[in-house]
Amino acid sequence: MALPFNVDKPSVAASYLQLLVEIVVERGFREADLMQGLPIPRALLEQPGGRLSPLQWGLAVNRAMVLCKDPGLGYECGLRMRPTVNGYLGYAVMSSPSLAEAMNLLTRYIESRQRAFSIRIANRAGDTRVELRQNHAIPVLRSFFYEHILIGIARGAAFTLGQDLNAAPLRSLEVWFEWPEPAYFAAYRDRLPTVRFAAPANLLRIPAEVLALVPVMADQQAARQAIEQCERELAQLGGEGDSMTARVCAELRLVPQAGYPTQAALARRLHVSARTLARQLGAEGASYRELLEHTRQRDACQLLEGSPMGIGEIAAHLGYQNPANFTRAFRQWTGQSPSQYRIDCARAMNRTG
Repeated sequence: MALPFNVDKPSVAASYLQLLVEIVVERGFREADLMQGLPIPRALLEQPGGRLSPLQWGLAVNRAMVLCKDPGLGYECGLRMRPTVNGYLGYAVMSSPSLAEAMNLLTRYIESRQRAFSIRIANRAGDTRVELRQNHAIPVLRSFFYEHILIGIARGAAFTLGQDLNAAPLRSLEVWFEWPEPAYFAAYRDRLPTVRFAAPANLLRIPAEVLALVPVMADQQAARQAIEQCERELAQLGGEGDSMTARVCAELRLVPQAGYPTQAALARRLHVSARTLARQLGAEGASYRELLEHTRQRDACQLLEGSPMGIGEIAAHLGYQNPANFTRAFRQWTGQSPSQYRIDCARAMNRTG
């Protein structure tokens, strides 16, 4: 069932905007060229877990297409999808016991990344079809969103399996689009999986033998921890009746040079006393310290995979005065040292090109 939707409410992962900036800069433009005049705070580009509204996201995409003179940026964004771009959902998918389970997780939690869309899975003899559906009318840039998400799912499947998107066995994947083949497809054809146009639905077709493959980083405990955070992120996108846990998760964002808000600061933002905040979180089986640790884990993984910062710098960025304390905490979260986690992510990225 689709969640309530508001085109002006922050509900789209700001990591998509961060990826779009990377692409625009690589094509010879400045970040300022993309952001100038857009109603988007510059701070969003530095906030792990930040959100922008569907309207803001659409305006940024349109500006990028005009700057780059490329209506095929949906393909490019999809091809460049990394696990960190989808936060905890990406980590849950990577650590799933099978690609089939990864697709099931995607079905449940996609609305934590793009509220305007949902996924339906249809299992057939010989294949599974992961159909993308638009829950809410967004009349402009429709093809961009479908291209971005469906190619991104295919790219994510390849990364999860440690395979190249165009190598066997993933060569058998098919992406279907409802519209006729556009002129800009030719520039991307060689980098994409098999694409079928004028199809009856917008979907990713996955053969049964591919769906049964095991992700290279399958880890039941890691998957469980990531799923818990996915539940929190999905909850925080709800309406006025959100739980206190969801409201706190929405406010627990890392601000450069300032760190995370303290429990007292959160209470002031939420217009309750510190004692009331602690009591309501306790009634929901949560605590400020526990939620802060979940947030730190998410942000640490994102920084280790997607930034050039050193381990000590990341530790300080996350509020650890001693890097050894950060390393100890990270081992408790993931069973790995930060250095080994970064190495494993780099190896997985290299295997998938």
